[in-house]
Amino acid sequence: MINEAENLFGSLFITVELIFCYIQAKKNFRFFILDMELSVGNYQSNISKPQVSFKRKLHEDEKPKYEADINEAFKYLGIKNRALIIHGSVYPDAKEGSKNPHDSSPIIKNHYVGSPFRQREFNKIAKMHGFNCVQLGPNGELCKGDNSPYRASIYAKNPLFIDYGELTTDKYANILSEKEINDINTKPAVSGRDYEMSDFDEAKEVSNILMKKAYNNFRSKIKQGDIKAKKLNSEFNVFKEKNNDWIEKYAVVHVLSDIHGTDNFHKWDNPIDKHLFSLMKKGNEKANARFDAIKNRSKDDIEEYMFTQFVADRQEKDDKVEREKDGIKFIGDLLVGFSYADELVNEDAFKSDWKVGAEYGGPCNSPQIWNNPLPDPDKLFNEDGSLGESGKLLYNKVLKATENVENIRVDNVMGLVDPYVYNAKTVHMVVGVDNGITHNIADRNQLWGGNLSSLPEVDSNGNFKKVLHNIIIPAMEENGINPKEAVWENLGEQTDTFKWVFEHEEKLPGIILPTGGRTQELCFDWAPVRDKEGNIKKDNNGNEIWEQTAPKPDWSLIGSHDNMPTFNYLNQSWINDNRGWEPAYLGGFLMPDPVKTHERERFTDDIRRNPRLKLKAKYAELMRGTENIQVTFSDMFAIDKTYNPRDNSSDTWKVRLSEDYNDKYHKYLITEEKPVMNMPELIGMAVRAKAGMMVAKNIETPEDAYQKATPIIDKMKHWENVLKEE
Repeated sequence: MINEAENLFGSLFITVELIFCYIQAKKNFRFFILDMELSVGNYQSNISKPQVSFKRKLHEDEKPKYEADINEAFKYLGIKNRALIIHGSVYPDAKEGSKNPHDSSPIIKNHYVGSPFRQREFNKIAKMHGFNCVQLGPNGELCKGDNSPYRASIYAKNPLFIDYGELTTDKYANILSEKEINDINTKPAVSGRDYEMSDFDEAKEVSNILMKKAYNNFRSKIKQGDIKAKKLNSEFNVFKEKNNDWIEKYAVVHVLSDIHGTDNFHKWDNPIDKHLFSLMKKGNEKANARFDAIKNRSKDDIEEYMFTQFVADRQEKDDKVEREKDGIKFIGDLLVGFSYADELVNEDAFKSDWKVGAEYGGPCNSPQIWNNPLPDPDKLFNEDGSLGESGKLLYNKVLKATENVENIRVDNVMGLVDPYVYNAKTVHMVVGVDNGITHNIADRNQLWGGNLSSLPEVDSNGNFKKVLHNIIIPAMEENGINPKEAVWENLGEQTDTFKWVFEHEEKLPGIILPTGGRTQELCFDWAPVRDKEGNIKKDNNGNEIWEQTAPKPDWSLIGSHDNMPTFNYLNQSWINDNRGWEPAYLGGFLMPDPVKTHERERFTDDIRRNPRLKLKAKYAELMRGTENIQVTFSDMFAIDKTYNPRDNSSDTWKVRLSEDYNDKYHKYLITEEKPVMNMPELIGMAVRAKAGMMVAKNIETPEDAYQKATPIIDKMKHWENVLKEE
């Protein structure tokens, strides 16, 4: 009887549950129709509507279709490259128990800082949302006491990115155990915020301890005759031989930096150490003796440093092979600066006392005193046109930056053409006040500086004007990088010399801001195409041919890693007077079809009253611009923290994604607590805008334009709603 009663009660419970699900499903369907009816154009009306949710992500069987539809839409929009800007240290921590799908090896990374390698899960998510490449920062070894990737080494790799889990495998002769790793690499407490913060000090300590332990275990296994260790040692020796032009010198600098407590050799007391490699080149006996003494006395430390570099380099190369299988490309970052180790080892390649900075952009718009060394213009080329000492250094710098990536971003290309330089001896600091905050700033009146083209006493032969076409581009091409696809950061002040060089022979694709931002008053307008005589071109039907004012090959972005998250612009007073943020411009650009006047007016009015819609319109505008776009991680995941606030704060360069970034992303898609980017919603707006523009500019008939666009718009609307389901 008891069993029968239980069965009866169970059946009754299931029946009630099914009835409830049926009623709920009817409500959901009604709300879905209501949502469709309240959607004007391809944006959500601000009319209040019921919030229905089942809190779900895409099912596994939906993901391939979602990705295919997103890519179809981007193809229609003509956007070739879609890059997500996320520096290596910003990546989330690996989940406990993560395995590499290619060899089932454990993934155990430094818990205190992110790493761009062996990030298959993140890359799959980025690729699913339409990103086919990732824009990294420089991946070189960081200076002591300076976490900026733009002060990193051009030769040495960042050991903080090493995956210790791989060192537990046969491939690395099992030189670490998981217990050894976990005893040192303890996981920090979760903050509960929408982001985490890298702890570079802890990360460096963990790295130093574990790599010392790995190296000592490696040497012990070799002595014991371990076959796997011997094989690994043979590969290590090949690496050292291949990199013998720099690696031993950098290892010695590593030892010297420990002796002096800093790698800023300008602060060292020992005059021999301070100019060690320059003196050695001149045959100085004391310098040669000092170098040999360090090598002999610190042999194990030097070998350990080189072994760490071997591991970091090998893992970076292996990661490229894995990424090719997964179809995600990396865009590297060619930094304009050099590390202290780069400067010390290559001291004679730099112009004494002269540094590279920026004329404006500091507090009170003072000069930016970067203290980056200036490659000596007189040593760029020899009399026969071959590369001189500083020319070879720049060439090798490009080779190293492009060796394990598929494309490259050139940081501050002005610095490689017509840099702002200053004499370090003339830097005098004074007090300045900016927005009520007191700063020490460089006194412009005392500073001997200017763009190199205006200082013939520094570059008497005008050699720097030849760097781009005679050094940078040939080095890119040697590693298979197409200069016409590279990301050339040419924002800010541009001299006539720069404009002439950059546009000489062929136009290279630069970065443009579709925001109408504070850097440039630029919007994506359309203008008639003119022939050489200035006459407007027409098609066979006599209609004028129009094109966008932004060059199609250029890279468009709303903000880079240096900017605040775009949604914070909504709180800035300057956007109220900025053409690129005007509701009338956004409404007209995204709903240009002349027949849809009423919809455009309603859309424009909603943008005016709804800041969130204004933000979505800006994102959609980005996707209507050029063939190549970039989106920052802070915009995609609505991280309300600036990665590089450029105010020398203690949080600079530390923001990273939390381990549960994807869960929070989907949560905010539903709750709209944070303005994460709903990619199909934004892409759908852009597709509708392009179809309307085809009609408005007489490029296509309304029938043809919407016949192509409507199926794509419908797919985007479907996925937009799916992502908002709970």
